[in-house]
Amino acid sequence: MRIAESIGRFGGWLLRRVPGLRWFLATFDALDAQAAAERAAVGYDPRAEAARVRQILLVAAILLVLGYSFGDRPFFTETFGPALSRRPGLARYADLLSYSYWSVAKLLGFGLLPLGHLLLRGERAADYGLGRQPVAVGSGVPRLPWLRMYLLLLVAVLPAVVAVSFTPAFQQSYPFYRQAGRSVFDFLGWELPYLLTFVAVEFFFRGYLLFGLRRAFGSHALFISMVPYCMIHVLKPAPEALASIFSGLLLGTLALSTGSLWCGDAVAAAAVSVLAGCRAGA
Repeated sequence: MRIAESIGRFGGWLLRRVPGLRWFLATFDALDAQAAAERAAVGYDPRAEAARVRQILLVAAILLVLGYSFGDRPFFTETFGPALSRRPGLARYADLLSYSYWSVAKLLGFGLLPLGHLLLRGERAADYGLGRQPVAVGSGVPRLPWLRMYLLLLVAVLPAVVAVSFTPAFQQSYPFYRQAGRSVFDFLGWELPYLLTFVAVEFFFRGYLLFGLRRAFGSHALFISMVPYCMIHVLKPAPEALASIFSGLLLGTLALSTGSLWCGDAVAAAAVSVLAGCRAGA
């Protein structure tokens, strides 16, 4: 009993001290209740839902493996590097071409292919966070002043991004393309595709996986989609890798509460733009 009382007191202390924790817990409960209500609705087919979930998880795993094996720069360098080295005009942009290949692979594997899978199934992109009007996934999910929330998030994130961009660990890892400042062509040729990869990544983890698993797993879908999102960050600087855990949960919860991925994309785009400015200034 004393242990339970201590845990209860600690939980109450956390709710009072950690900003937003009460909202998160209420949202998790509401997502679970919403998912349970949908599963109990007339016309719900558990076998069809199980087949849909298995498809999403299998396709996601295949795309992650293919992206790692064939969509990264080492594969491009090994496959096309010798041919590029024989062409002086292209050899000058070998690095840019390898990063462009990497970006296109991310757009394909994280964006177009999972979206194509949904469309082939006859599902609507709007039901996976790509709708024009933000609408919460259910009437019981706490509604947010979504524009104000994302503006506050942006105000909180940008100073941290600027500060971290000057740390040694970050400067050793970024920018990916070190010759982006060589010319306007190099800068735009790298930054624009790189910016679009954030849209694809947001869709894959917070759209395809999260919205796709929400009805079957409720709030647990947030944690399921967060794990592979964290894993693609494990080789990055430790602060960024750890932050991916919390940002994955935060952006996922906001996506389900608003029914839209676009504001999360806007936050990522703004952060990338600020980073580009810091790199250019450096």
